[in-house]
Amino acid sequence: MSGIRIVGSHIRNQWFSYFAGISMVAAGSLFATQIPRLIGSVTDSLRDGTLGTSEMAGYVGLIILIGVVRVGTGWGGRVIVHHKGRELTYNLRKQLFEKWGTLSPSYYHRHSVGDMISHALSDVEVVRELVSQGINQAVSGLAMLLGAAYLMAVHVDWRLTLAGLGPLLLIPLLVKWLGPQIRVQSQRSQEALGAMAQTTEEVIGGIRAVKAFGTEHVVISRFENRVDTIVEEKMRFVRLSALFAALVPLMVNLGFIFVLGYGGFLLTMKTISLGDFVAFTLYVTLLRQPLEQLGNVLNIIQRSIASLNRIDELLRVVSEVLDRKGPLLDRPLQGTLEVKGLTFHYAGSKNDVLTDISLSVKPGQTLGIIGGMGSGKSTLADLLLRLYDPPERTVFIDGEDILNYPLARLRDGIAYVPQDGFLFSTTVLENIGFSDEYPDREKAEHCAKITAVHENIQCFPEKYDTEIGERGVRLSGGQKQRIAIARMIYKNAPFQIMDDSLSAVDTRTERRILLNLRELSTSLPDSEGGKAKATIIISHRLSAVQHADEIVVFDDGRIVERGNHAELMSLSGIYAELWFMQAGLTEESDAQRQRDTSEPNLDAEMDVLEAGRMEEVL
Repeated sequence: MSGIRIVGSHIRNQWFSYFAGISMVAAGSLFATQIPRLIGSVTDSLRDGTLGTSEMAGYVGLIILIGVVRVGTGWGGRVIVHHKGRELTYNLRKQLFEKWGTLSPSYYHRHSVGDMISHALSDVEVVRELVSQGINQAVSGLAMLLGAAYLMAVHVDWRLTLAGLGPLLLIPLLVKWLGPQIRVQSQRSQEALGAMAQTTEEVIGGIRAVKAFGTEHVVISRFENRVDTIVEEKMRFVRLSALFAALVPLMVNLGFIFVLGYGGFLLTMKTISLGDFVAFTLYVTLLRQPLEQLGNVLNIIQRSIASLNRIDELLRVVSEVLDRKGPLLDRPLQGTLEVKGLTFHYAGSKNDVLTDISLSVKPGQTLGIIGGMGSGKSTLADLLLRLYDPPERTVFIDGEDILNYPLARLRDGIAYVPQDGFLFSTTVLENIGFSDEYPDREKAEHCAKITAVHENIQCFPEKYDTEIGERGVRLSGGQKQRIAIARMIYKNAPFQIMDDSLSAVDTRTERRILLNLRELSTSLPDSEGGKAKATIIISHRLSAVQHADEIVVFDDGRIVERGNHAELMSLSGIYAELWFMQAGLTEESDAQRQRDTSEPNLDAEMDVLEAGRMEEVL
């Protein structure tokens, strides 16, 4: 749908309401064109001495009636059109929000949050102005202009009409000259607003870092630069708009001058009557308002075209991840995952992020994934969620290619905790019960107890009804992560994926949470909907994965080690080295690390690991 067709489609869908509103506005303007003619008749009657009291009362009553009808029809029509304009605002913002929900992460990597906010706020408002105020003023102005021109030509003198309206023929030239410049400048102004919104969002979101570094003067300077840019772009736009708005009344004034000169000549030659001359001058004066309205409408059109094109460009974006065409497996997921020879690279890049990845996990099992930064761990999670599409026949769920599942069904079967543990600026209850429109309080409290955050929540001012602020700003890092994990548990999905979501939790609490999760994921089906779950834990901290049924070690996009904790420790490879480092035993010699490969005491090793962390803290 091209930019202007967005408006066309809306008007077609609401054609009856627009027809009624436009008709009423036009009728009000046409009634107004009768008043100069009546005053002209009164002038001729006064000159001829034929105007009596009853005739004057009749003229006054008729003018009052016309005024009342004009106000009633004009008001009613404008209300109808403005109401439909508000409906378009609602529909456009809804479409934009729904569109953002379908786009893949790559789109958000290329576009700023501020620019998208500008789409939903500023651009949509400009479009609303077009379909409400723009339509009302255009209809009112055109109806009055055409009605006055007809009455002037038919009932007065066509030559005088040409003299009065002749300068108005220059207005299309003004539109051709200034219109494109106004449109381009309007787009630049909107883009500048988007850049300022982005800067504001970043500063507010990172206010702790700003204050911690004492760089308030830096962000203030950046914000001032953004505002200066907006002022410059807006002033260029204002100068162009003001020039256009001033030139249109100038054309009207030129017509008025021609009417006075030529009309006075016709009056002296007795070609027209005094009443005709008075009526004609009133008509020309009356035309000032509709012509100024039409000039304003042309301004609105130029601005709205730029905003419509920006909105249309977004609505036409095709997501890189879509449901396949043809029949799909629209059935609940059971919890069996298998990855076979997965090799993946991002669009536009020739370098593989993942190479020949093969792994599997079944209901009741836990798979641990560890590796350094940039080793491809989070990319694998993105592929399982189909935020990006994996190559065909490389990822299988319940024995079927993941690409054969509808996106909605696939994601409904996966509960995911992202690295940042993102929370919404609402209550604790609504964050934990995010997967339900109306969260169950008892269920949310149970999930919070599993993640050892219930006691903290009970200390909040309004407990589970406490507003946590934007992105959970009122919570500590550990509280945010535990609430995010509780949200995962609440969803009760067959797959659970935790992407480094325990990094801000102390070791003792981590052990408690993992023990609860292990009991939960291996539980048998019960009357409350509990069932065995396949759990994937991605982590930098080995303590989070040490009890996993299998642990895979990523390095440069490849699996370089796999096995359980005991098997990996016996290899004395990357995993064992990381374990010793995190346990604070990095000074130990290689000979000392070649330990007995018998089954280790995991609880004892956890105590060593925790002691190492405490030593680092101290």
